[in-house]
Formats: sequence, C-alpha cells, structure tokens
Amino acid sequence: MANEINGFGPRNLGPNGSVDSSRGRTEAKGESQRASGSATNGIKEDDAVTLSSGASQLQEMGRAMAESAPFDQANVDRIKDLISQGEYQIDSSRIAEKLRQFETL
Repeated sequence: MANEINGFGPRNLGPNGSVDSSRGRTEAKGESQRASGSATNGIKEDDAVTLSSGASQLQEMGRAMAESAPFDQANVDRIKDLISQGEYQIDSSRIAEKLRQFETL
C-alpha cells in the first residue's frame, strides 16, 4: 500500500488528522546519521559526482567560449575601415541567398 511506502500512513498523523512531520524528520535524521558513520551532517566522505563524456565536452566548450572573444575584433576593424573609406561592397544576392536558407530551416 502507498501509505506504507512513503511513510505517511496513520501512524504519522497528529491529533487533528494532520501529518506529524517532526516525527518523520526525527526518524529519518537518526537513520541518516547511523548510515553516515563518522561523516558530519550526514555527508559521506566517499560521495562523488561523475560527468558523462558528453557533459565533460560541453563543460570544456563552455570554458573555451568564456575565454575567447564573442566576435572577431580584427574583422570588425577591417569592415569599419572599408566603410569609412567608402569601399565596402554589399553583395545583395549573397544576403538574399542566406535569408532564403534561413527561412527553409
């Protein structure tokens, strides 16, 4: 029965029919302390987290992105110079093709 599994059966009800949560916490805390042995606050010394290879790769990519510039400053400076000299050429057919490709995604 579900009440027996989750511990909220009739034995944990207070005098007005509400859950006596302090009783459940005391029992759980005692069990946790017994299970942990000499570790403090119920934390085992041998607890560890292991990341999958995919998560490790994502973490490394995040570090690399954080260390790099979000854009190519040299390219931005080059384009600025071309615009200021009036030599920057806009390829409207290339822009239209890129927009078409984007819309078909």
